[in-house]
Parts: sequence; C-alpha cells; structure tokens
Amino acid sequence: MLSTTAKLRLTVGAGVLALLVAGGVALSAAQRAAAAAGDAAELDVVQGLLGVMLLIAIVLAWFAYASLQDDLVRRAEVEAALRASEAKFSGILEIAADAIISVDEQQRILHFNRGAELAFGYAAAELLGEPLARLIPSRYEQAHGAHVHGFGQAPESSRQMGERREIFGRRRDGTEFPAEASISKLTTASGARVYTVLLRDVTERKRLDEGQRRLAAAVATLGETLEVDVTERSIAQLPVPWLGDGVLLDVVTGAQQLRRVPSVTGNAALDAALRAVAAHAIDLDSPSRVVDVLRRGRTDLVTAVDDEWLEAHTADADELARMRALGMRSVLLVPVVAREHVLGVLKIFRMQGRVPFSEADRVVAEELALRAAFALDNARLYATARLATSARDHALGVVSHDLRNPISAIGMSARALLASIGPEDTDRRSLVSNIMESQDLTQRMIRDLLDVASIEVGRLRVERRPEPLVPILERAVALFEREAADRSIAVSLSVDDELPVVSGDAGRLVQVLSNLIANALRFTDRMGRVTVRARRQGDEVEVSVADTGSGIPTANLPVIFERYWTVRGNAPKGGTGLGLAIARSIVEAHGGRIWAESEVGKGSIFKFTVRVAG
Repeated sequence: MLSTTAKLRLTVGAGVLALLVAGGVALSAAQRAAAAAGDAAELDVVQGLLGVMLLIAIVLAWFAYASLQDDLVRRAEVEAALRASEAKFSGILEIAADAIISVDEQQRILHFNRGAELAFGYAAAELLGEPLARLIPSRYEQAHGAHVHGFGQAPESSRQMGERREIFGRRRDGTEFPAEASISKLTTASGARVYTVLLRDVTERKRLDEGQRRLAAAVATLGETLEVDVTERSIAQLPVPWLGDGVLLDVVTGAQQLRRVPSVTGNAALDAALRAVAAHAIDLDSPSRVVDVLRRGRTDLVTAVDDEWLEAHTADADELARMRALGMRSVLLVPVVAREHVLGVLKIFRMQGRVPFSEADRVVAEELALRAAFALDNARLYATARLATSARDHALGVVSHDLRNPISAIGMSARALLASIGPEDTDRRSLVSNIMESQDLTQRMIRDLLDVASIEVGRLRVERRPEPLVPILERAVALFEREAADRSIAVSLSVDDELPVVSGDAGRLVQVLSNLIANALRFTDRMGRVTVRARRQGDEVEVSVADTGSGIPTANLPVIFERYWTVRGNAPKGGTGLGLAIARSIVEAHGGRIWAESEVGKGSIFKFTVRVAG
C-alpha cells in the first residue's frame, strides 16, 4: 500500500495533468479556429501556449513518477527491516531454552517455539491452532482457563503464574512435570488479545533440591550413632527409595574379602534377593565392577544393565542368577572415601520403570557417599578408641590393684628403716629418704592416672557439702611444710576474717591445693616464697597460690591446663603433666573457674573459685 504522502502527490499531479489536458484541448480548438480564419499571429500564440503546457505536463509527470518511485523504495526498505526484525525475533524465540507459547483469546496456540517442542515432546506443526488445554493436566484445565481470563481483564500487562500453587505441564506421553511460568498480553489494532507464556521445566532443579534436602537429613541420621554396624546399615538405607530402588554397601574388611550390607526396601521379593546377594561376599580378585571402583576410587555410572554386562561381572552361574534376581536396569557404583582411603563402595540401582541415572544423580550420590564416608570413618575411629580405652582401663586396674600394694609396702619399709638409722649416718638416711620420696611420687602418679581415667569417662566423684574452707587450706599447706623447709622456701597462709562456709568436697579441694602448691614449690628456687590466700568475692571465694619462681611465658598460659602438657627446657623433673589438668576438672566439677597469671622472672599466681554454701 502507498503512504498518505504518495497518494497526495499522485492526486495533485493527476489534477494538474487533467487541467493541462483540458487546457490543451481548448487551445487545440483555438488553434484550429485561428488556422481556419487565416490569423497567423494568433496561431503562433496558440502554438506557443500548447508547447508550454506540454512542457509543464512532462515536468509534472516526471515529479509524480519520481515521488512515487522514492516512496516505493522507502516502503521496500521498511518492509525489509520489518522482515529482518521479525526473523531476528523469531530466531531468538526458537533458540530460547525456555518454552514460549502464544495463544489467542480462545486459547488456541499461535506460536510454539523449539524450547516448547523439547519440553512437551510435540512438533510445532502438531499444535498450531490446537487448544492450549492439550498441554495442561486435566485437573488444572478449568482453573487455568479462569486464570487467563482474569488476567485478560486485569490492568497489568504481565504476571507470574503459580504464585499460590505449583504449576505442572503435560508432555506428549502423558507424564507431568513441574514448571515455572510467566504470562504477558498484547492488544492488537483490531482489539484482539494475544497471550504469550514463558514456561521453564524445573524437574532437574526440583530433583536437586530434593537431593540436598535428603543429604541434610542423611547427615542427621548418620550422626545419631557411632556404632559401626548401625552406621553401615544406615548408609545402605539412606538412598532408598528417593535415589534408587535398592542398595548394596560393600565394606572393606581387614581380610581380602568385602562385607556386604543390603538395604531394606519393603518389597519382599527384592529384599530376599538383596539378602541372597549379601550372603555371598566377594573378594578383591572377583570380576565384580565393585572391585574396579575400589581400586580406581572413581564413580562408575552404568545407564543400561543387561545380561551381557551381568555375565561380564559375575564369577559363576550362581552369582549371575543372584544378580539377575535384583532386576537392575541402571547402576551407580560410588566409592566411599575418607582420608584418602577407600572404605567401601555404595552400589545404588534402579529397576525397570524408572529413568536411568543421570549426571545430576551422580553428583548427589557422590555427595551422599562423602558424608557416609566420614560417618563410617568416625564410627571406626570411635570403635578403635573404645578398644584402646578398654585396654588402658585394664592396665590402670592392674596398676591400681597390683602395684599400689607393693609400692605401699616399699614406703612402709623405708619409713621403718629410716627410724632405725641414727642421725649420724647421714648417707644412709639420705638414701632411704630418696626411696620414700620416689614412693610418694609413684603413688601420686598412679592417683593422677586414675583421676584422669575417671575424668575421661565422666566418673570423677565430687561430693559437695557445706565445708569451712580454712581447715582445708591449713591441711593442704601442712602437707608441704617439711618439703618447703628442706628447700628453704617459706610457705604462708593468708585468709580474710570470717571466711564463709563453701560448698565443696573437702578431699578434692585439698587435692587441687596440693597440685598447685607442689607445682609452685617445683618452680621456686631456694629462699623463695609461696603464699596461699583466700578472700570472698560476692557469692564465691577466690583462692590463690602465688610463688616467686621463674614465671610462665605469656604464650604458654592458654595451654598449661591441658592434659600431659609440661614445661620444656630447664624445668625440674618429676612432673607428669596431669596435675593442673586434674585441678581444672575438679574445680569445674565444683562449678568454679581456674586460671593463671604470670610474668617471666616475677613468679606466677594460680587462682580458682569455689561457691559459697547457700
């Protein structure tokens, strides 16, 4: 069609041309009349006018033609640009991964892009002009029609669908899939509406989300126990039924054989087949694919299991029959690896009727196997620790029962021997004194070891009752008076007036003070001083043991209460590294706190608190 401007130009040109033609006719008549009359002058005038009119007609015709030609060129350019734009838009729609579908007001399909073909399984030619209801599950057809109609009456031009419920599409084979969608509308010049839906298949995302949710639940399940056999059964059970129909967990044992743990599916026939397979363990020389995965430490994804595959990976006809009974059609074999050691293989399979495993399933299975590996490794380490603890407890039992008696006998004999030696025999008395000190140290070490064992199993006995604190302090100081005097170290006790009664175990509090005072004496040189103080601080009593010894480096203060930690270098020998750790456990069992303050070269102060009796 011509533009308005071109039409106007043609109309004006045609009008002028018509006037010229009319004028030409009139002039021609005048020319004939002049010729008949023999008037040469008038004839020349008329002929001149005819020439001028002819020239004007030619010029006007040329302008009209040029204008029309220019408009036709511009029209061709616009149409070409429009076709290019439409082709570009159509190309974008065709390469879009999402489904893009346009429908008219009767919801008949006008456009169906390549993404829609892939999502729904139809070719575009099959659906153009067909009702949109063919792509919607029947239970949603009425609601969907009402939704589109309501959107058509609404003022907004676009809207997210599925804001209040999930959206599902229906494929050509009748299967449904979850989707996200948005809809827009366009009103044409004729007043008709065209609706365009952009739809995205979120099946894989839903599957991954479900996998992550299951993985989170798996962590909780695997953390419920540290028993090895229970953990193995939990690992075998976790992928059923959301990831696979059945599972076999092949666990590496100390021997060359693998122990098989089957899942429980609730399907009697399948469970029987799984138990039959698990009852026949394989070894590392077996042709089973499990052995290959163990050795390589990499996941193996088998999308299609057939008789040929089963025959290639079974040792004999009996094993082949047992494997056939499982009805496997797709298999994932995932190594269970912890601390760079393959602990086993998780064999997850799907039966006929389920889609084969995908790469997304592989990722989820490997994440599950990773969590399973740490749980199984922790369970094994816990079992090993329990064995070690049992062996240690047995050894401590021997120490406490079989060694304490002879050591006590040595101490009693040494004291009797010392009483029989005269004061003048200093050499022999020194030897016997060394025996007695060694016996005391040995008894103290045995007591510390037994206390540590009790602390580890949570059986440290603390019987709290109202106790006056001063007698406890005096008793602890008295235990070290002789040792301090022999080393020329002054030990003093300073307490507040009217010190309150505390809630504590007198024997255990003496033990704490003994450990702190012994530690202070050990690191204090001759002529030094050790001071024990006690003062009330609100509803607690703070007890401190200060010395004038060598002090503790600031870097060591955070670790001095750790078990088996001892000072290195020129420290006096004889410490077990348990005294301060035991003191901390006893104080904490009383509900108190213990800490140290020190500066190298200026001594140390160890403080702890005990609650006032209520």
